[in-house]
Amino acid sequence: MNAEESRLKKGFMKMVLGTMSLLALAACGNTSGTADNAATDGSSALQEIKDSGKLVVGTCADYPPYEWHLVQDGEDKIIGFDVDIAQTIADELGVELEVIDMDFDGLIPALSTGKVDMIIAGMNPTEERKKSVDFTDIYFTQKDALVIKSEDAKDIRSEKDLKKASLATQKATIQETYLLENFPDAEIQSVPKLNTAILYLVTGKVDAVLMVETVARRYVEENEGLEIADFDVASTPNESAIAVAKDSEDFLDAVNDILDEMEDSGKIEELIRTNIEIMDENNGV
Repeated sequence: MNAEESRLKKGFMKMVLGTMSLLALAACGNTSGTADNAATDGSSALQEIKDSGKLVVGTCADYPPYEWHLVQDGEDKIIGFDVDIAQTIADELGVELEVIDMDFDGLIPALSTGKVDMIIAGMNPTEERKKSVDFTDIYFTQKDALVIKSEDAKDIRSEKDLKKASLATQKATIQETYLLENFPDAEIQSVPKLNTAILYLVTGKVDAVLMVETVARRYVEENEGLEIADFDVASTPNESAIAVAKDSEDFLDAVNDILDEMEDSGKIEELIRTNIEIMDENNGV
């Protein structure tokens, strides 16, 4: 090998080594990028909440005793056993609680876009909703009831009497789905808030309102001339769960652990009883 060949060989080796070094650096950079991505995906949701010092919860506060507005001494507060459960979760995580009231059909979009950290609003974990959000274990179950005007009780004795009636319920709920699927010939009005549906009933715009039984009893107590229809509604029982953003496994696990502790200790039942008592003391205000 002459001097020129030796020089060319050395230059080629330097080029090869340089290329290998660049590939190694790229590999290291890629590893770092994976870690950065992991820090921003759902697995870090719990830490992000703790770092922010705040748990932002979305609800629809027209659902007593789950959540509702109570005005005392000129101050409007959102209270209810759902709110108390959310407060317990925030306390366990060591953060403050912020509750945002919105229409029920806006809750999942708010969670999906990061406006809230979780939803607690007596929400049923349907298969359709599971496409957009993840749910905790069930923390409360109850059946539906139909609220009617007392003067109509003699005419509304079964679901057959509702086939061509005017019915109302809350938009984007499983009650709305039930009415749409089972009463195709009825006039169905879906509204953002249940208190609007009750107003429609009181003023004669609708013949009946479908909602969960505990909430139905609250509205009947608050509105003279209303009662719960004396027959069982054949809808699926309402199973309440908390919704969190997709792929927030660590946050979901933490919330489930807290719910398990609350259920085992009887705290959830205690909170339900306490909030029913609060409503009785305040005449459902």
